[in-house]
Amino acid sequence: MFLSNAAGYFVLFALFTACVGCGFWQDKAEPGTSIASTEARVTPFSTKEPETYQAEIVITAGGIERRIFTARKGAMRRVDYDFGTSEQKTFLQSEGDYVVSDALKIYAAKSPGKEMPGSTELENDVTDNLLNRRHDTNFENLGRENGISRFRAVPADSDSSESIIFVNDVLGLPVRQEFYSIDPAGQRMLQYTSELRDVRLDVDDALFTVPAKFRKVSMIEFSRMTRLK
Repeated sequence: MFLSNAAGYFVLFALFTACVGCGFWQDKAEPGTSIASTEARVTPFSTKEPETYQAEIVITAGGIERRIFTARKGAMRRVDYDFGTSEQKTFLQSEGDYVVSDALKIYAAKSPGKEMPGSTELENDVTDNLLNRRHDTNFENLGRENGISRFRAVPADSDSSESIIFVNDVLGLPVRQEFYSIDPAGQRMLQYTSELRDVRLDVDDALFTVPAKFRKVSMIEFSRMTRLK
């Protein structure tokens, strides 16, 4: 897997994953205060995804970057995996569910109950790590500087991992998270980072439509053609 599930407690989305302008400070702990998070209400920042936004998620591990573009406008959604590369695949949810290859100028409709090709592993990682959080996490307020508040998040049932969460006070959402493993001697090692870039709170409806000149193929054909490319 590109990401490790060992550090799979709260991180955004951008998108992943935070409510803008309402309920941001659910607990106003002073810097250095440890907050035992056993209930959703004590999380010191919002975990609700905005109704309308777009952003680029950059995940870095072992010196390798992977980029994902995400957008939402109400019930409409878009995710571009391997964003900006020839391998980019776009997943759209609007009047229907579609998978799109910009390089091949083709698209396919997703059948109900079927997974889209190539999405499961990374989508699960991003969802788990960028949009969700565990309810048994301890948060420590590390203070605020230049409009960014920092928190240390440690699973209550483990002393072998932690994350540092950077929250943009103006946007009201986490914009960077660093995941560390901790060895028995207490040494911390950075495993990977996830970061939101170019966050916008206005989204063009055109992002959720298949380009008019793209050719429709079956899901089986789409999978075959994108594997051969």
